[in-house]
Parts: sequence; C-alpha cells; structure tokens
Amino acid sequence: MVILSRPLPRSTRRSPLESLAFRSFKETAPWQKKQARTKMKLLVAVIVTLFVVFSAALTEDLKDGPSNVLCPHPESVPLLSRSRRSYGRKEYVMYHGTSVNAAFSIIRNGFKPSKDGMLGPGVYVSRDIRKAQGYPANIPPHERVILKVKVRVGKVKKIDRQGHPLQRTWHLYGYDTAWVPPNCGMVPSGLQENCIWDPKRIKILDVVQAPAYAMPQLKSILPR
Repeated sequence: MVILSRPLPRSTRRSPLESLAFRSFKETAPWQKKQARTKMKLLVAVIVTLFVVFSAALTEDLKDGPSNVLCPHPESVPLLSRSRRSYGRKEYVMYHGTSVNAAFSIIRNGFKPSKDGMLGPGVYVSRDIRKAQGYPANIPPHERVILKVKVRVGKVKKIDRQGHPLQRTWHLYGYDTAWVPPNCGMVPSGLQENCIWDPKRIKILDVVQAPAYAMPQLKSILPR
C-alpha cells in the first residue's frame, strides 16, 4: 500500500527563506541563545541609564527659582540667542531697590539693564524684599525706593558659587534669568538674587517703599 502524504495547506507552507531561518533557529546552541539574551539586557540597561542621565540634566537646566568677554545688551546679541524658544511663562513677584529719580525713569520708560554686576549685565531683582531694601547702597535708607514687579523668568540658570563657568555669560547660552539661591556664599547677606537679561520680561506692579514726598507722585504714574 502506498501512503501519500497530504500537502500542507497553503497558509502553513513555508517559503525556502522561512524554512532556512526556522532550521537555523532550531540549530542555535542554547549558550548562543543565552548570550543573545544577555546582550539584549545590557543594551536595555544602557538605554535606560542614558535616559535617566539626560532627564536629570534637562531638569537642572530648566529649573526655575526656588519654591524660588561681556556682550552688549540686548539687540546686539547673536540672533541664535534672541530667537531661542520660550521655556514656559512662569512668573514671580520680585522687588527692585532704586533711587527716587531712577524710580521715576523706570516707571515712565521701563528698566534699563545695568552694564555690569556680579552676574554680568541685566536687571537685578530679588524675591526677598530685604535684598531690595539694601539698594542703592550709596544713598541713605530713607531715600530708597522699592518697586514691586512681576517677572516672567523664562529659562533659568542657577549660579551657586563664585567662579561658576557661566557666572557672567549665562545669557549667551540661551538663559533668560540667572538665579543666585540663598545662603550659597555668593551674596554677603545670604539673600537670593536674580538677574534678568531682557527688561521686557519685567512688569511694574507697585511702589512699596519711597520717601513721603515722592510716594504720591510715583503712585500716580504707575501703569494702569
């Protein structure tokens, strides 16, 4: 008796290439399979490690204030720095200490960045009103004016030590604000400080301290 084998259904037939791959897989030694699995685990571990490191670095760069060669300012900054994308619209209330005459000019015409300072050029403000109360240092305390402002900080760089590589050039690397945290040794008083590169990020809210003779006039010209 001749027994004829039934042909496989078309759906289960293997192409020559599939047959070769299947045969090769079956003939693979167990140690080779184990080695392949080990390599795959190592690759996954490397990818996860790189992701964690990158995420930590990105978080540090984008961190805002805590729960808070000099470059001309700002139109002459290279186009790359000016055209950077915004990193959020987080806003903080801060304070700026100034003189009576300067306060009138600031309210009428806006802030003008200082040409130099501990953090380079920019507008210096602080979330701690005690820091603003000490400025300007060259006039008596009763002649000082403190402006209350709202600042859209943008991308913030923490500068927490003297000699930081970006201490005076942070704005050239795409940062909008430099932040000195409290009690880091940068400021003798131990109070925090911020330097804002673009004065357009600052909105004047109120005058919270001024000599009695100047307060009514300063209040009268505040933006409505």
